[in-house]
Amino acid sequence: MFMAALFAAVFILGTRLRAAAEDFPIYFPDSKIVVKSETLNRTTYLPIVDIIQHLGLPYTDALALETLTIRSGTFRLVATRNRALISINDQIVLLQSPILKENNRWLAPMEFLTQGLARITGTEFRYRAGSVRVLAGDVRAPELVMNAQDLGPVTRLTIRTGIAVNLDVQRDDQNNRAIVRIDHAPMDPLRERIDQKDRLVNSIVFNDSDGEPKIVLETTDEAGEIKVTAADGNRLFFVDVLRRVAQVTEAAPPADVPAGRIDAPSPERPERKIRVIVIDPGHGGMDSGTTGPSAAEKDLTLIMARRLRTALQNQVGATVLLTRDSDIALDNEARSAVANNNQANVFVSLHIGFSANKADSPSSIFVMQEDFGGAAGAAESGIGMFLPWYLGYRTNRPASGRIAALLQEELTKAVPGWKFPIRKAPLGVLASATMPAVVLELGNVNNSLNSQTLMDNAFQSRIVTAIVNATLRFSELQAPAAN
Repeated sequence: MFMAALFAAVFILGTRLRAAAEDFPIYFPDSKIVVKSETLNRTTYLPIVDIIQHLGLPYTDALALETLTIRSGTFRLVATRNRALISINDQIVLLQSPILKENNRWLAPMEFLTQGLARITGTEFRYRAGSVRVLAGDVRAPELVMNAQDLGPVTRLTIRTGIAVNLDVQRDDQNNRAIVRIDHAPMDPLRERIDQKDRLVNSIVFNDSDGEPKIVLETTDEAGEIKVTAADGNRLFFVDVLRRVAQVTEAAPPADVPAGRIDAPSPERPERKIRVIVIDPGHGGMDSGTTGPSAAEKDLTLIMARRLRTALQNQVGATVLLTRDSDIALDNEARSAVANNNQANVFVSLHIGFSANKADSPSSIFVMQEDFGGAAGAAESGIGMFLPWYLGYRTNRPASGRIAALLQEELTKAVPGWKFPIRKAPLGVLASATMPAVVLELGNVNNSLNSQTLMDNAFQSRIVTAIVNATLRFSELQAPAAN
């Protein structure tokens, strides 16, 4: 037993398992320092002298005694090479790992900060296992949460921060990389890395090794434009990586095709009249919407939106995006911004109805009220000119009415006995949408039978089919969408 322990000690001091040195930031209230950390035998070591010099503490490096003495006020800390014991004013403190000195560099394990320097300086050092940063004193790092979703032609990175921040995206196409810089340091990421690998993204990693917080996206050759949408007062961001649009080289027309018909679409490859559709599952996060005996509105709308996305992608051939694909909260401006920033051709916001009268089934299709935000006559003069964000709906008001009428027809056929009146209301989620946009409200979650019907797979399929059919009919009324 003694020999085994002796062998282990020799192994630790002699043949150490070493990982590559990496930059490691330490944040102080009025400054920061980036040091080179080393990982030895799975323990993170930091260079002591670099840190105490930054703090302005006097020290003595006694070569003959192989000790390092640090002073702060009336305190004296002594560390000895290759020992896990330090003394503070002659009182012994036991560390989990030994103090090292290699290549004239004193290296200390992380607990040296919390059990050594903290005691003699009065400065608290905070470190979370698995992270690569230290917070000192009263420094507070706002939380940062990252999630990624593969949406087919789009990979979406959702970023939520504890405070309002600004993002700046820089592309490095030569190295297939995008860097999302955050203008606040430090940040406290819940996860340092997201295990995301798909057709557009190979990895997503938070990195502040130089003291500047950023998120690095390693992209693939198929990744094209990157769009950022801010929401919730710059506390929520959607970073969408879009698939690169292939450049098509026109071939010479076949000899038997008349010259005037070269550009006519073939039956096998029809013109795309709707390129992007955005579906908005209403509510989310702390906002559950209406609640009934079977489910909450936020859950039902997300279930329906996911089914609708699949059906529209397969049958319309469009890119279909959801404003949310998980249980997160969004404000109205963020929802319409997803559609605006992705240049959607259609925007549909899904909701579930509620009535105190349990016998009601108050389904409705809402379009934006014409005179919302000003006199109706101002809309006509504003077409084609600058409009405030809350009047964006005016440019597509007639088209919104057309798709609402088609939805009414298809839904009435799909669900006999249910009525789907078209109503007008000043709805925030529609106000700033710059494309044909409607709100579809289904059923009465307060009616137990109605609520069960809304949860039924067959019923949901009928609703989805009706929306797809209305979208296909609407696309025939549109000019071909730009690719």
